[in-house]
Amino acid sequence: MAIFDELKSAAAVLKEAGKIEQYEQILVVQKELLDQQKHIYDLEIENRALKELLKVRDSLEFRNGAYWKIGEKEEGPFCSRCWDVNSKTVRMRPGANRAFHGCPECKTSTQTDPGYQTLYVNRKPPSSCR
Repeated sequence: MAIFDELKSAAAVLKEAGKIEQYEQILVVQKELLDQQKHIYDLEIENRALKELLKVRDSLEFRNGAYWKIGEKEEGPFCSRCWDVNSKTVRMRPGANRAFHGCPECKTSTQTDPGYQTLYVNRKPPSSCR
C-alpha cells in the first residue's frame, strides 16, 4: 500500500529529526488510514452479501403459498414466512399428504398443490350408511 508506506517513511524521518509532535500526527493519520481500510473492507463484504440476497430474491417466484427458485432447474418449495421475515430460503418438507409441505424452521405448513385431491374427496359412503 503506497500511501501507508509513504506515511511510514515520513514518520521515520520526523522521528530521527526529533520532531515528535509531527511524528505523533503521522501515527494518528496511519491509524485513521487503517480504520478507513477496515471500514471499506466491511462495506465490501456487506455489499457482496446484499448483491447475493438480491440475486436470490430475483430468482424466487411466489406460488401456491410458497416460494420457488426459477432457473435452469426449478427448486422448492421454500417457506414464505422464513423468506418474508428473515430473508432465509428454508426448504419445506413434504407432509403425510403430498399436497402439503411444512417448514422445519418455523413450523409453518402450507398447501403447495391446490389441485391435489385426497382419496376421500369423491368417495361415496358405504351402502350400509344410506
